[in-house]
This record gives sequence, structure tokens and C-alpha cells, in this order.
Amino acid sequence: MTEDTLLQLMAEVEKEDPIDYADLPFDDRALRQLACRLIAERSEQMEASGMPMEALLATMWASTAKLVLENLVLNARLLTLQGMPEDAQALIDRIARQSRGGQDRES
Repeated sequence: MTEDTLLQLMAEVEKEDPIDYADLPFDDRALRQLACRLIAERSEQMEASGMPMEALLATMWASTAKLVLENLVLNARLLTLQGMPEDAQALIDRIARQSRGGQDRES
């Protein structure tokens, strides 16, 4: 998987689920490129190792699950630090409902 391909795919995904960079003092384009470069390098290393495709996919899915968990934890921590622990719980509850096929699709 190349960095350019990942950038294109990420742009498509972000159309439906954009990332809120808020007022962070970072260049979102540069951060996006950095993330894609890191993943492309990891993909290249795993492919070069001769890892079977099934193992490669399992590793990528495990990495994705870790990133989703990390994102949930960071969002919950941020809300809690802002004095809104009930909002953190509501966020996790809403995502849990959505994962079970619930109709709660608010942003």
C-alpha cells in the first residue's frame, strides 16, 4: 500500500466522517501525510517479510482496533478533563448502540 493510495482512500473516508482538528496548531494535511507514510512503511515492511496475506490482514485489523480504542479513550479523557464525565459515558454508550446496529446516528 503506497502513501499516495492511502491519502486518496483517507480523503474518501473523511468525506463521510471528517476529523475535527478544532483549533489545534497543526497542519492537518501534514498530519494526514505523516499518518499515511507511517502506515505505508509498516505495510511495506510486513509485505517484504513474506508474511502471509491472512496474517498481514489480521495484524492490520488488530492495529485498527487498537487505534479505535485509543481514540475512544482519548475522547473520553478529554471530556472527563473538561468536567464532563457524563458526556464521555454518553459518547461510549452511543458508539456501543451504533455498533449493535442502533439507529442513533447523531454527531
